Amino acid sequence: MISLVKLIMEQEPGVAPTPSTAGGQPMPSGAIDYNVSADFSDFESKIANATEQSKAAFLRNLNARVLGKKVSIQASKGYGQPIRDYVISVTGTSLDYFYDRYVVIFRDEQDKEYFLKTGFKITILGQGEPLKPKREKKPKVSTEPSVKPPGTPPGVSAASKQPPVVPTQQNPK
Repeated sequence: MISLVKLIMEQEPGVAPTPSTAGGQPMPSGAIDYNVSADFSDFESKIANATEQSKAAFLRNLNARVLGKKVSIQASKGYGQPIRDYVISVTGTSLDYFYDRYVVIFRDEQDKEYFLKTGFKITILGQGEPLKPKREKKPKVSTEPSVKPPGTPPGVSAASKQPPVVPTQQNPK
């Protein structure tokens, strides 16, 4: 006796398998394959472009209202940190995507980040404190050689043991 599975799995030589749809129905004779990946990529790029435009418009509006102002906010200093009331001078804003949602972040004059509470309310208290220009630390440059010659007693610099440099004059000819 021949099993049904064996008949389905075996193909007769010289006979091409008939193409079928996902439901197992035979495909019509004029069927055309459609590759959806190009259209899906276009769809995703349109969503990303619309998201970027919306994000930029939101940040322009937010910056116009709070940038350079002293504000009172409820925020945390990191994701999952306790929420507290802060009064800061806003020097920067951003909108970042964390854990399946967007989070508004303010920066203060010391470049600390404050993650605003969901459903946040911002109270603008007035003009913020002017930014103090950051001073760059200049490395200390020493004119003395860093290595002391052998036999130099402690407390005596290496420069004091060196013979004085005498400028030489060139004889005109």
